[in-house]
Amino acid sequence: METKIYASWLSAHGYCEYKFYLQYVEGVEVPRTVEMQTGSEIHESKEEDFLKEAEPATLEEFLNSTKYTITKEVFLQTKFENNFLMGKVDEIGIDKEAIYIIEDKPRARAYDGVKNQIYAYCYLFKRNFSDKTPKPIYAILRDRDSNIEVWKEAFTLKNEFILQNNLNRIKKILKKEIDPIPTDNQKKCMACIMHKLNLCKHSLAR
Repeated sequence: METKIYASWLSAHGYCEYKFYLQYVEGVEVPRTVEMQTGSEIHESKEEDFLKEAEPATLEEFLNSTKYTITKEVFLQTKFENNFLMGKVDEIGIDKEAIYIIEDKPRARAYDGVKNQIYAYCYLFKRNFSDKTPKPIYAILRDRDSNIEVWKEAFTLKNEFILQNNLNRIKKILKKEIDPIPTDNQKKCMACIMHKLNLCKHSLAR
């Protein structure tokens, strides 16, 4: 049976495997917060502003750009083994030197889970377009509100190996082939919605 994995799940998985399990395997509904609604509205507003000024271009023209050019909200997917990886990239930039896969987050910090999410977008781009452009790919985390880049790293085979290990672990958790490991970070537990809903038996914030 084919398994669908979304790139954004890498961030949730990196936060806490047990929280990930409760949400995506047991189906616990996470209430939509004011911050989540605000984030969606900001994304939509930025997309609308971009579309007002964007100039139409073909895929070939975009990939062959020599001056810095961007596109936003790009949905990509690929099949690996018997699984589908998919996700929507906030922004893809390109110039004569490289490809830039950009993720915007509020109060952006380069946690491992966030890095893995951006690696997943890089992998998706590579799988879809490596035969069309030889340019190197860079993963970038940018603060949504200040537009400051807080982390940038070349997407390498080592990063791809790390990503594959995490994807395989997620696949096994989704199929209940392994037990999810809860975080050992008490601060994460204190901030976690599963703790606040009294649904996590592993919470360290009790």
